[in-house]
Amino acid sequence: MLFPSLIRKKVTNDRNNPWEKVRAVWEIIERLRGESGCPWDRKQTPESVQTYLVEEAHEGAAAVRSGKLDEIADELGDVLFMVFFLVYLYEQRGDFSLEEVCDRISEKMVRRHPHVFGDISVETAEQVKDNWEKIKEREKSENGKAPEPVPESLPALMRAYRILSRLSRAEAEEWNSIEARTRDFSGKSGRLAEALKAGNHVPADLIGDLLLDLVNIARLQGYRSEDCLHERLRGFGRE
Repeated sequence: MLFPSLIRKKVTNDRNNPWEKVRAVWEIIERLRGESGCPWDRKQTPESVQTYLVEEAHEGAAAVRSGKLDEIADELGDVLFMVFFLVYLYEQRGDFSLEEVCDRISEKMVRRHPHVFGDISVETAEQVKDNWEKIKEREKSENGKAPEPVPESLPALMRAYRILSRLSRAEAEEWNSIEARTRDFSGKSGRLAEALKAGNHVPADLIGDLLLDLVNIARLQGYRSEDCLHERLRGFGRE
């Protein structure tokens, strides 16, 4: 319980320490969930509020993209509160504690950064990413867990990027060759143009294939298609 105990020590020794602010958030949740607290907060369960975590995360990401610092600070506060709220609900049920959550993520970060906390040498961010995935896969194998699927709840462009990234690590050459993907995209684009020109109905799977190819071409160029589209939509309709 290194991280929480460190928090408690610093809070005790220095009332102006920023960790005191973290404790204040926790104490607000305690008050809200108490007998004289908020009726709405008191009746919540992890299952009933998990959707708000997703909403707050999306709003936080949107704020970061906006670059508006006041908005970013507000939205990140909402994300932080929702994470703490969920942890508190599980703690009340006796499932696990804040200390355990902190221990788990601290241990995971140390394990997956051997180039910082161990004797592994890396030179590029890409090598760091590859090591992370290898360590993650080894951990799953050692624990007898199957690889986690990419969540279907993710936005489609983001989910496609994650799936394609996994394929690239599996050395799937058909998805890693920019030349092959460009030729494939060009051919499918031609079929789309011919169908539209002839007034024919365009099948949904052709459009899906084109979108997938675009996501992959963007990935191979170092972009996330989700970010590219968000950037293009900035101010769209007001041009």
